[in-house]
Amino acid sequence: MPINIQNSEQTPRLATFVCTDAGARSVRAAIERAGLGDAVIHGGGLGGAARVSAERPVASKIIAEMGQISLSMACEYVTALCDNGADVIVLGEHDDIETYRALRRAGASEYFAMPIEAEDILNVEPAPRPSAQVLQMPQPRATAPSIAVVGSCGGVGASLLSQSLAVDFAGTKSKSLRTALIDADLEFGSQAVTLDRDGTAGLFEALSAPERVDGTFLAATMEEIGDQLFLYSGQSRAGQNTLALEAGLPPLYTRLRREFDAVVTDLPRSVLMRDPQIAELFDAVLLVVPAGFAGVNAASRLMSRIGAEAPDVRVHVVLSEVRSDAKLSSKAVQKALGVDAVAVLPRADRQIVRAQRAGRTLLECVPRSAYAKAVRKISSAATTPPSPAGKTSGRPSLLRRFGK
Repeated sequence: MPINIQNSEQTPRLATFVCTDAGARSVRAAIERAGLGDAVIHGGGLGGAARVSAERPVASKIIAEMGQISLSMACEYVTALCDNGADVIVLGEHDDIETYRALRRAGASEYFAMPIEAEDILNVEPAPRPSAQVLQMPQPRATAPSIAVVGSCGGVGASLLSQSLAVDFAGTKSKSLRTALIDADLEFGSQAVTLDRDGTAGLFEALSAPERVDGTFLAATMEEIGDQLFLYSGQSRAGQNTLALEAGLPPLYTRLRREFDAVVTDLPRSVLMRDPQIAELFDAVLLVVPAGFAGVNAASRLMSRIGAEAPDVRVHVVLSEVRSDAKLSSKAVQKALGVDAVAVLPRADRQIVRAQRAGRTLLECVPRSAYAKAVRKISSAATTPPSPAGKTSGRPSLLRRFGK
């Protein structure tokens, strides 16, 4: 197996990351049988291995326990570790072919359902790697920014905002970035319909086999909205398992961020609630919140889940005037959520009607409107690195936060 020569003298041979006693026993036995007394057993499992190997692998070979994270996030972690040059063996509790195949496709040398014998681990052959010549090729440009837009409830304008952000990234003179707009609502994706385009069946092909996705595949299957803007948006057919397809999102995003200068995702709240760790695919999550109790309650729940499962992801609140609901003041909503909003999305009813009837994006039709100004403000907030700040303490109950 080709190994990065620059790091080979400094990188330990083996590191292990476990999260259960059973996992610790398995790797300890393998370490002893292999005579690797210098190997250290760490906690944190697969997620911990990925975090400490963000810049370079902590060891040439990594044995990590999957733990309780979702399969999709496990695949993302494995891909990241392998991309950094490590051989990865995954241990877990799930004894099914879907888990095995998904992790192998993500790059793992092997997956074992525990209990496992030390000899099985030691007999694993490294996964095939590209030749050393390929590894030494110049690296692609810095990873593209990835932004997700999530509505805390329906009808708040989250899909319109994600579309508008993508247009802002792709179409402004100051940015002019090659941008991908991803409609992650696999059942009722509306972006293609709104823009009067055909649905992109290639999205489902990409999610089914993300390892096959490259620049040529994307060029052939994405809908070109403009010179710099490309769309994936579709609606599942009867019999398609959208939950299984969602497992392909992490490896797909790894490839999208290499091919595009920016990636904007219209992300349903249900996807985020089912798997809050999916937020780790994004640099920032924009949470669009209306002036109503239900929307604020849902936003609070989503923020709590993201904070617990993906604490490093930036979450920005965007207030929406599209829905009136209880007509809570901006001050009350921000107090309830314990954060300041980055912007307020104003109503733009007539402009939206004109844009949708023409099958065009709103920012194309009214680039100097109050809505467009809000979008540019949100775009700036989403792509600006955070300043050091302490985290807020636990949130009080919803009614107490409204002073009731």
